[in-house]
Amino acid sequence: MVVGMMELHLALYDNDSLKAKRSVVKRVIHRTRNRFNVSAAEVEGQDALDRAIIAVATVGSDVRYIDGLLSRVEQYVEQLALADLLDAPRVIEHY
Repeated sequence: MVVGMMELHLALYDNDSLKAKRSVVKRVIHRTRNRFNVSAAEVEGQDALDRAIIAVATVGSDVRYIDGLLSRVEQYVEQLALADLLDAPRVIEHY
């Protein structure tokens, strides 16, 4: 079993309230979940107006597939242009 995990570090601009920030974060999470069938959630910085960290996880049996899927998720979030993607560290574990 192979588990792939990635953190999406996002910079959010022009947000003047947590409500506006959560709207952007929810759109990123829902669109990513629906398109790629991965687990995703905001894991840090819930009270910060200008930053968000979204964790994405997936499980499979092929390392190359998991790595490619996480790469496609990263590109997709960047193409959404809802927020600037600052960093996307990932870890792939074998169990």
